[in-house]
Amino acid sequence: MKNYRIFTFLLFLLIAATANAQFMQAGLSERLYNRLKLTGKNDYIKVMIVMKDQVDIAALDKHLYEINASAEYRAKTVITSLMDKAASTQGPLLGYLAESSVSGSVLSYKPFWVTNFIWAEVKPDLVYSIAGRMDVAEMDIDAELDYDRPVAFEPAGEKDASSESGLKVINAHKMWEIGITGAGRLVMNDDTGVDGNHPALNYKWRGATSSPWYHAWIDPAAGSQFPSDCDNHGTHTMGIMTGRAGSDTIGVAPAAEWIAAKTICAGNGTSNHMTAWQWAMNPDSNVNTITDMPDGIGNSWHDPTGVPTNGDCTSTIYLNALASMEAAGIAIVFSCGNSGPGASTITRPKNINETLINSFSVGNVNGNTSFPWVINNTSSRGPGYCGNTGKFRFKPEVSAPGTSVRSSIRNGAYANLTGTSMACPHVVGAVTLLRQAFPNATGKQCLEALYWTALDHGVPGEDNAYGMGVIDVWAAYQYMKSNIIRQQNIIILDNATNYDTVNVYFGGTITDVNFSMNSLTHSKTGDLEFSIKSPAGTEVILSSRRGGTGDNYINTVFNDSAANPISSGTAPFTGSFRPESPLSAFNGQSPFGNWTFRVNDNAGSDTGRVMNYAINISYNATVGINNNNNMPFSFILEQNYPNPFNPGTSIKYSVPEAGAVTLKVFDVSGREVAVLVDGVKQQGIYTVDFNASHLASGIYFYRIEAGEFTAVKKMMLIK
Repeated sequence: MKNYRIFTFLLFLLIAATANAQFMQAGLSERLYNRLKLTGKNDYIKVMIVMKDQVDIAALDKHLYEINASAEYRAKTVITSLMDKAASTQGPLLGYLAESSVSGSVLSYKPFWVTNFIWAEVKPDLVYSIAGRMDVAEMDIDAELDYDRPVAFEPAGEKDASSESGLKVINAHKMWEIGITGAGRLVMNDDTGVDGNHPALNYKWRGATSSPWYHAWIDPAAGSQFPSDCDNHGTHTMGIMTGRAGSDTIGVAPAAEWIAAKTICAGNGTSNHMTAWQWAMNPDSNVNTITDMPDGIGNSWHDPTGVPTNGDCTSTIYLNALASMEAAGIAIVFSCGNSGPGASTITRPKNINETLINSFSVGNVNGNTSFPWVINNTSSRGPGYCGNTGKFRFKPEVSAPGTSVRSSIRNGAYANLTGTSMACPHVVGAVTLLRQAFPNATGKQCLEALYWTALDHGVPGEDNAYGMGVIDVWAAYQYMKSNIIRQQNIIILDNATNYDTVNVYFGGTITDVNFSMNSLTHSKTGDLEFSIKSPAGTEVILSSRRGGTGDNYINTVFNDSAANPISSGTAPFTGSFRPESPLSAFNGQSPFGNWTFRVNDNAGSDTGRVMNYAINISYNATVGINNNNNMPFSFILEQNYPNPFNPGTSIKYSVPEAGAVTLKVFDVSGREVAVLVDGVKQQGIYTVDFNASHLASGIYFYRIEAGEFTAVKKMMLIK
């Protein structure tokens, strides 16, 4: 009898374990399975049902870049593709839910297209039934979310005439000086709402200027028709994006208008935020218009429910929806959380790291002090463990001022708040300024520019506190005028020709081009030829059949002014070389359009890959609204060119008034290695050459001081 009881007990455990495995294989998330065990059979549970058939959004996005799609065509193509997929695949399940609602098994349901899923409130037995359907890929709870609550609050007042210190930290004021203020652009937050009567915001709500309220405001839980805030949080973050009352400027893009979603109040579920994102892709329900779409959306919320035991990804809904929003052209920006300083305290879904900038999260530095700006102790840290590995795990992506930031709150008041929620809208505002300058650039391209031009802080290079560093929108603007960088892992197929296409969204006349590549690894580089082709069809061979078995290209720069031709180089071809044919062939052409990077492998039994290449284009053009006076009216330190360089590079700076100027170079330890300028300079624009032939390869910083003006930029020497 005893052996029989033991056998029965073991059989019960086996059946339970098998049932658990079956449900997990059927697509029930671990937290949904656990919630079901606590839910009564006659109770309802809110679930999100992900359909198996999804738009291949990555392939669609790649195609749109390859054909140099306009912003209008991109948005329409993505939105209609998502809508069509949902309409063509959800019918049978929607019919099943409708039938089940008659018996009371379904309380309510709602289809979505931002990614192909259906929200439903159902009884537990129906969850198991739906999980077994062939058209269902995954089911998860409609998780109750929370916002990244500020860690400090201090009342503040309105100022007669000022702009906040954090706006100067990110160099927003330099964009304003050339007329780029966010005019004609649109920002959005997905937050606690916005006080629509605040004097810094009321006159720029899109619903008060040119559109019906329902094109400018969404409140999924309450259905209100005028902006309101259930907290101070949303009003504060919106003020940082675009606020201005009289001459008191609190916003990065003070001429931009705004729309908003009130989601972090009653019923703060994942479905609320997906409702807001889906609405933001097409607020006016007309796929042929894009002026209703925001350039970027600030998100200061996280998913705290049930960390899975087999990883740190909660739901593919976040992954898919992020990809959809980016493909449509919208920049999605998150606060990284206020749970620091421990490792991997970044909250979900900000921990997603499918690409270098997805999902784009922002850390909190104190911008009220002098440089360098210190990361706040409460700012959440990486690494993130949802998606990719290696460099992709660094979190946050960048940092911005988030400590004691003055902005608007409810009832027409102001306050200083601290948290990464205050850092996030600095990035959204910066994206909006860049979209005014480059209206055909996508939100993703603007975020990439902010990522690559961030001012390094903390340990040299990217880290899990500051990310790439503190954003500099002026540097990003300069970067977008001349650089096309591709953070790619391009597989070189065996005995084949491989192509990668990048879109350039600015015009003008090319005066110089160079090409740099972090690495090309291959089992036999002697079989390879690679080139770049301009939109005009001109092709320049960079290197043809150089090297041998086991050789690679590491930190290689192709520049017509290099001392040595690539034909004289030896593996790993580190440094600067003249290409097989001159890059000057591109001079006089327009950079606008698609550039093609080609790699040909002419033999069998060998493969490889390219990691990270950049095309640097110098050109003559007018971008944005420029000052008509040829003399500078602000201090400016520009990015050195070329960069990376070997051994020489040029640094350009502007002085608006006579005074003492110093320009010095430092290594990563802070040791001064060169003094380039030390004396009085008159008003003007200057260029100074820097020869680093006596220095070792690595990262260097150059710092200018002129009166109260100080700026620092980094450059890379590759020998």
